Amino acid sequence: MHYKILITLFVFTPFKLNAQVIKSIGYEGNKKTKTKVLEKLTTIKVGEKLDSVVLEKDITLISRLPVCNTSEYVISTDSDGNYEVIYTIEETNTIIPTVNFWTANNQQFAYQLGVKEFNLLGENKQIGGFYRNNGLHSFSVNYQDPFLFSATTGISITLQNLSSLEPLYFDDESADYQYKNSSIEALVLKRISPNHNINLGVIFFNEQYQYVEGYQATNTLRSLDELKLSFKGGFDYNTLKYYYQYVEGFRSLLNFQHVMPVDESNRKLTVFWNDFLYYKRIHQKGNLATRLRLGISSNNDSPFAPFALDNNLNIRGVGNIIDRGTGVMVLNMEYRHTVIDKKWFSMQTNIFVDAGNWRKTGGELNGLVKISGARLHPGIGLRFIHKKIYNAVLRIDYGFSVINEKQQGLVFGVGQYF
Repeated sequence: MHYKILITLFVFTPFKLNAQVIKSIGYEGNKKTKTKVLEKLTTIKVGEKLDSVVLEKDITLISRLPVCNTSEYVISTDSDGNYEVIYTIEETNTIIPTVNFWTANNQQFAYQLGVKEFNLLGENKQIGGFYRNNGLHSFSVNYQDPFLFSATTGISITLQNLSSLEPLYFDDESADYQYKNSSIEALVLKRISPNHNINLGVIFFNEQYQYVEGYQATNTLRSLDELKLSFKGGFDYNTLKYYYQYVEGFRSLLNFQHVMPVDESNRKLTVFWNDFLYYKRIHQKGNLATRLRLGISSNNDSPFAPFALDNNLNIRGVGNIIDRGTGVMVLNMEYRHTVIDKKWFSMQTNIFVDAGNWRKTGGELNGLVKISGARLHPGIGLRFIHKKIYNAVLRIDYGFSVINEKQQGLVFGVGQYF
């Protein structure tokens, strides 16, 4: 009994002892994940002094692995008073099929079928792809190896061919275009510290627009076919901690993209956006989640604005791509409460408020704070969660506008909204 109390004090009390050192480090529960992967994520080493702060950072980083439901560490001592550290994880299934159905902009029945492995060969590599049919055919394939070059440096490669019917906006009118984007993307991934990650890369892509129907004028674009080169980067500050369906902590995702058409006669485009995410557990079964997105881009007076107003991206119940802009400010807040919690399954109820505004193309920056263009959509929802499969969350939300009673609707998806 005294031995158990001693270990508990070691686990939950910050310490740095000068006499004893770590004699051994072990890993348990990793039936699907190779031990060498966990070794790359743990920074404490044999022969070093015991440091609870470092141990906490290690298990937090391990908990972010797609294969990991929960993680913890246990400390014991040998006859000489030196320490033995055991990291323990509870794994989940990481081969995830996806099936999505929705109604496209032209009321065409649409579906997407895909599969992704988040722990390929037990080495935390990811490979996946999907096929989409919305009256047009699309596919995407992605491969990611976070340890390709070293324990902290990897690569991500994406090949895709996406087609859809997209609305473009000319003043207060809109026209539908058949849009096609064929691209190849390569990113270098770098983990600077347990909480800091960066990525840098390049995208080479071809964009095509073909007029279908809608608004027509002398200046209405009939077709467009451009080759483009884009440089992109991202900075990720992440302190999130995961425990099954619960999340706690803060995360900031900063993204940058500079697009240069191969034909220099066309306009360049520069885009910045930052997502600020904050999660807080409320008592035993509650989880508060917030996301603030701020974005700005080159203010070209063009229908090809980068920030879309869309059901599945930012404002639930608003519709599919009903507007575009060159600046965005969106706040999403929701409270998730677990009403059923079994060993393998849980269900959450959800209440939310989505609010935001957009800067019109060629417009003033103060348009982001004007009441005239604001959107405010409260709503309710349900989450059905399979706890033994990574990100297996079926999401159903109903959102409605308090400004325009005609804007309301259901939004279905896989995974939490953010």
